[in-house]
Amino acid sequence: MAESQTINYIRVGEVLTDLGMINQEKAQGVVDYFGDLAHHELTSSDDIVSTLESFGVAVSIHADDVDFADEHYPWLLEEAAALTGGKVTVDNFRFDKEDEDDEECGRGTLYFDRNGEQLSFLIEQESNDYLDMGAAQAAIEALSPDDDPRTFRCIDNGPKYPLGSTDDVMVLATEEQREGLRRHFGITFREPW
Repeated sequence: MAESQTINYIRVGEVLTDLGMINQEKAQGVVDYFGDLAHHELTSSDDIVSTLESFGVAVSIHADDVDFADEHYPWLLEEAAALTGGKVTVDNFRFDKEDEDDEECGRGTLYFDRNGEQLSFLIEQESNDYLDMGAAQAAIEALSPDDDPRTFRCIDNGPKYPLGSTDDVMVLATEEQREGLRRHFGITFREPW
């Protein structure tokens, strides 16, 4: 059960700092950026979850139209890798479409290098306008740093949001930090893809 305390950006920053996910300077910078809004109560779990991106501990996989998914994957994976503080790098992206002649084709294989090692993920999205949420989640999980207790895990949106119906938020945290997020904010996580 989440603690019954007013939750706003200030409180989220305090909890993330106490959990060791960010430092005090980062927390203060986000609070300063949001100004008066940082003091407003966050009334929904979706609002609380969205703050995690602002504090630099999460990345969102968009369920909505991204125009060209094959071009969006590199950006998404670079954003996720940046959360590792340089422990993980990604480059040499390539998306081999199942049907190269069909610009709208979303099926194919995504290739990229993670710290110099090539990885590949089968993309099963019918349209190139949308991301394959499961493949994106698996690719981000593969960016969890080696020799580091932090791993990427997807927040469980619960039964009201089936997979792919809303953005998925991937958080880079230790098991203990994930437990702290559950205790303070009621945030739970899915099992790895």
